[in-house]
Amino acid sequence: MSKHRKLFLALFSLLAVIPAWATNYQVGGCLAKLPNFPTIQAAVSTVPPFSTVLVCPGIYPEQITISRPLNLRGQVMFPLNLGRPVIIPPRVVGGGSGLQVNVTNIQGTPFAAQVLVANVAPVGLVNILGITVDGSNGSLACSSNAQIAGVFYASGTSGSVTDVTTQNQQNNGCGFGIWAENGAGPSQSIDLAGNSVHDMDNTGIVALSDQNPPTLTLTISGNSVTGNNNTQGIASENVSGAIKQNVVTGGAIGIADVDFFPQQTPGISISSNTVADIQDAPGIAIVIREGSTAKSNKIANVLTGFYLQGGNANPGPTLSANIAEITNTSIEFNCTTHVILKGNTLNDSLVAFDRVPSGTSLSTPIYNIDTIQTGSCP
Repeated sequence: MSKHRKLFLALFSLLAVIPAWATNYQVGGCLAKLPNFPTIQAAVSTVPPFSTVLVCPGIYPEQITISRPLNLRGQVMFPLNLGRPVIIPPRVVGGGSGLQVNVTNIQGTPFAAQVLVANVAPVGLVNILGITVDGSNGSLACSSNAQIAGVFYASGTSGSVTDVTTQNQQNNGCGFGIWAENGAGPSQSIDLAGNSVHDMDNTGIVALSDQNPPTLTLTISGNSVTGNNNTQGIASENVSGAIKQNVVTGGAIGIADVDFFPQQTPGISISSNTVADIQDAPGIAIVIREGSTAKSNKIANVLTGFYLQGGNANPGPTLSANIAEITNTSIEFNCTTHVILKGNTLNDSLVAFDRVPSGTSLSTPIYNIDTIQTGSCP
């Protein structure tokens, strides 16, 4: 056999074991020459790993589970200017929600996720782009504590959610826009960027790990989250990463960075966010824990600008170059020690600092403040 023939056979054998990377498929029939599937679920259950599923404009009454690495992307149709694809709850004959509980989170809570990413094999990323997930008429009334989420990344998964709208996840106070979590096992990372989250009735974006040190790294950037009544905008617990350049408005709490484990490290970076119009009790713009940093955030028209957590942990929270204006209380220390303040500007507040531990440096520019300091610590 010639050398060229042997080389050809060797290359052929090698290609035979390489997966079909970046192969495109479609749902909805709007694209010529691409294999077409009748439903999104049929596509994501069938295509080879690492494929791209393009979803044509239309309404898709489905509850979807993705268990292989792939890209799920809404297909833009220019110049036809057709609407983007919208996933809605399945329809039930006679009325009522067609959503079913399809995952239990790391805290043991049942969830009905409209788009669930779970048990992904082989290992790889699941990326979701340019799709609307609408929870209208999907309420389970929080029966048996069943929660609803528009998009849910279960423990052990990684990927990204970009340019996605989640809306109308209403479930008697148990509705979430985007939920991402990781438990024991290998560390995972998820990026949430440029999404619009609104009209949920609990929390817009949740990032959660139950491990110390945390096993989930999140980048939550450039999202618009709109709350109402008693809702939260963005909540992170026991995770690493960054919450940056988001716009969070309305509701009871804007951004909450909390910990389950005392003195957990490392903290996260909360930077360049705009948080405004947080008027429902407790009306807090940013909750920040020990070891975390809040930098260059703009806060306006809230009851409390910053609420600090961490007790006597060292390092405590760091607040740097933030602007807080039109507040009842600019910074609620909550008797937290080892706090670092650098170049923050506080303007137009009834109280600048509350419950400040003795010996804390308060070298922060303040303007139009009625009371500089109030409250006491034990």
